[in-house]
Parts: sequence; structure tokens; C-alpha cells
Amino acid sequence: MKLLLICIDGVRIDVALPEAMAANPRFAAPDHDSDPRFSVGAPDHTLTSEEAKDFGVLAPTLARLAAGDDTSGGALTPVWMTPPTDSGPGWSSILTGSTHEQCNVWWNEFVGHQLAKRPDVLSRVFFANTAARTLAAATWDAFTTGPGPIIQQRIDQQHTGQHQSFHPDISNGIDPADAEVCQWASWRLSHEGPDASVVYFEGVDATGHAHGADSPEYRAAISRADEFTRYLVKAVAERHEQLGENWLVAVTTDHGHKPEGGHGEDEVEVRRSFLITHRIGGSLPEPLRQLTSLQSHEVMNVLLDAIGVHQGHFEFPGLGEVRDITPVGPTRNPAFEW
Repeated sequence: MKLLLICIDGVRIDVALPEAMAANPRFAAPDHDSDPRFSVGAPDHTLTSEEAKDFGVLAPTLARLAAGDDTSGGALTPVWMTPPTDSGPGWSSILTGSTHEQCNVWWNEFVGHQLAKRPDVLSRVFFANTAARTLAAATWDAFTTGPGPIIQQRIDQQHTGQHQSFHPDISNGIDPADAEVCQWASWRLSHEGPDASVVYFEGVDATGHAHGADSPEYRAAISRADEFTRYLVKAVAERHEQLGENWLVAVTTDHGHKPEGGHGEDEVEVRRSFLITHRIGGSLPEPLRQLTSLQSHEVMNVLLDAIGVHQGHFEFPGLGEVRDITPVGPTRNPAFEW
């Protein structure tokens, strides 16, 4: 099964899909405590269903993906982020299946990160089968070129065309750059059908910072991202229709936004994320049908399991660590003399 993972930065699910969120009580409160270092004890600003109705339907594509239909299975699963709720640690956790401690990404500067030891979802697909073709397209350079980057560049595979990577010119603004990412990725999804793809849009987050989550600009940004998502899904749906390819589409975010804009701490509306999963032309795989809620570092492994990617097992205490010894010469123990 092929994978398309769409990453939309900074989406509040209570704004984008209020009715679907309200129908699942596991969206109400985080499923694990936050680190006291990032706790602010702020009130919950989650919108009620009645408040959200005034905005109309902002994300029809996301709603259709989450609901499924007679031929395709869909689901909406709560995902709770672990503070700090910044994009660097959030996306690193989601895309590498790592806690903040494991990848050592705590801020957007990526200082001292351990991402080389924590392969991303696309790299794991390739490592499981070196015939696999992967694609990464992102408006934020931390996904593909640095700092970090979160998705390993795999230059050798880029030379052979097995891995394609794209970061647009952002000098004209984030919204045109998102559109360029959509255009570039849609063409390749439609005409080449890579085995696993990650596509990232930044516009919702940028608008949240500039105008706040209570603004009409923020709601308009969600609608734009939803339309970009529709283009990507249409590309893979046509491949299923014409070629019979098996596709799993997943959509997620790294954090929400405060009413006035911003994130980073442990407010409920900031920690609340989601995972939409949708199988094009069939029911969802069993691992996805059994989900109740997830933490951010569990998302990658759930998706890999769903598409049938299984890694080999090689683990023991101290794996990968440098531990020095002092040479002592002969020990007089024949078992250890060579």
C-alpha cells in the first residue's frame, strides 16, 4: 500500500472540523500530563459546536476524508502533542516516531539534534525495501534542507531518482509557496506515484501567528489548505481508479493556536492534534480501525504498520553509544586472550 502523509502546520481541529471533534470525547483533554517546564495553567479556549457553526464548512476535504464513504474507509483519531508545542519538536516527533528526549529536538533551532539516529518515515520505507520511491515537498526548509532536516536527504537516492525533494522560493510569501508545493507534489503524485510521500503546508501556522486563531484570516487559511489537500487526494484517487493502486492518505498537524495566536506551552487547544486516515477504494487497515487516541511519537509507527512496513530488530543496551575503556593488556584469563 502506498502512503501519502499531508502535514498542515498549526491547525485547530475544533475550528476545522468542530462537529467531528465534538463527537469524540477523547478530544476533550490531553491523554498525558505535560512537563511542568512548559505549563502555563491557561484556560481552555476550545470552540463549542454552536460557536463554530457561524463559520460554515471550512474543510470539506478533511471532513470527507475523516468520514469515509461507501467505497473508502476513513477515521479521525485524537493525537496529543507533548510540550513544548513548537513545530521543530512536534514534527520531529511525528515524522521520526521519537520523543523529544530521543531526537533531542526541543526548539525550532534544532541545536544538538539526534535526527541522524532517528530515521524519518520515508527513510524507514526505503530501508525496509531499497526499491521504494519516496517524495518530500515542504514550504518549511526544516523538512527537507535544514536546519535539521527532519526528513533525511538521502543524496544517493536523489541522484538515482528514488527520492525526490522540493522546497520552494518563499521570498514572495508563504501562501504562494504553499501553492507551489501543491503544484509540484500533485504532478508527481499523479504521474509517478511514489511509494511514500510527505507533503507539508505552512500557511495556516503563519496566519495563526499573524492574526490569531479567532480571526477570519485563520479560517480562510484552513480553507486554502483544505483545497490544496483536495488536489493531492485527487491525484492519488485517479491513480487508484485507473491503475488499481492501493493508497492510504493521512493528514495531521503539529499543534493548534491560541486565540490571539502563538503556541509552545500546554494549552489544550494548542496540544490537541489529530490523525485523519483514509483508504482510497477500500476499508482501513486493521491497525487504524482499532485506534482510540495517540501521542505524537506513536503516529509514524502506526502508519508504517498500516502499509505493511516492518523493520528488522537489532537492539541491546548501549546500542550506538560511545563508551571508552582503558587497555589493560593480558588478563591471565585464557577465555579472553586472543
